[in-house]
Amino acid sequence: MHERGRSSNTVITRGCLHPGADDAVRYFEEERVYSVQIESTLACPQGCRYCYAPADTAAVQALSSEDIGAVLFSAATMDVRAVDWLGGDPLVREDWYDLAEHARDLGFVNNIWSSGIPLADPRVAERAAAATEGGFISVHLDTLDPAVYALLHDGDAGAKIRAIRRGIANLLACGKPASELVSCITFTRPLAGSDLERTMRYFCEEVGMAICLTQICTVGQACRHPEWVPTLDEIRDACLARDAICYPGASHSFGTMDVNKFYCGSVVCVTADGDVTPCSVIREGFGNIHDQSLRQIVEEHRDELLFSRMKQPAENPSPCTWCEQSAVCWGCRAMAYYETGDACGPDPKCWRAAHGR
Repeated sequence: MHERGRSSNTVITRGCLHPGADDAVRYFEEERVYSVQIESTLACPQGCRYCYAPADTAAVQALSSEDIGAVLFSAATMDVRAVDWLGGDPLVREDWYDLAEHARDLGFVNNIWSSGIPLADPRVAERAAAATEGGFISVHLDTLDPAVYALLHDGDAGAKIRAIRRGIANLLACGKPASELVSCITFTRPLAGSDLERTMRYFCEEVGMAICLTQICTVGQACRHPEWVPTLDEIRDACLARDAICYPGASHSFGTMDVNKFYCGSVVCVTADGDVTPCSVIREGFGNIHDQSLRQIVEEHRDELLFSRMKQPAENPSPCTWCEQSAVCWGCRAMAYYETGDACGPDPKCWRAAHGR
């Protein structure tokens, strides 16, 4: 395949996050659930001051192991291929490894979205690497600058940055390939410019990790910090810098979020209180696992959960459906939901849409 073809394919494979990108694309096209996100706990040691699901205001802090077992059983009957363990930080649960092993026994590939801090313990890193064989581990470090980190998070900034970097080193020492590690960066205005570019270059070029650049969404604690919402021009510059670092020469790109439509359109989330939502950031549920099985909920609400209207441009006037990047990107559905009230509406934080690109 020529160089441009390889670069375009990278946008698809890295944007799916799952190592099994071809299967994820097929599930997307067949309107099936490829991965179930399980928000196993809201507890987290990182203390992000823009968290979309803050534990201090939640009525329920964690899913019970019995509830998680029921979700896994139901997902297995749907031929779901992967489980994305979310939090908070799923690694702070005492039974996280047992749950991940149970998922593997059922045939799922495990993916872990962690703050990265628990991975500073070599034993935790070793178990995480073993549990996610064939899957990915995401760590969350927005910046390498302690002063910027301290603005955005609670606690000792330097200690937390060191812990996350030590956790990455531990994973690599355990044999986890850098290509199966993801650096999740929430883009806020304090990162705009050289700080974000320096962080992305470190993870992508020095460590060899994928980048998952996400935008701050005004829900949860982020509502307290409107000054952290970047401008459209800052979002544009951030995305163009990301493209130059991660996808040089690619013919396609993403707008506001660094996961592509194949990931977003083939995943559902079970929140800590049991609601089934299209995305962990969208907190409105379409049924609850305490009332119905996951399979029943998906069967009844497939169109809403998998954004079926986004796949029908003639019926959806959102510019995301006819954008030049629509082959891989359809904007951020959470951003559309919170900014317009329509999860299949336009993404108002996409600089391409704003500039008529």
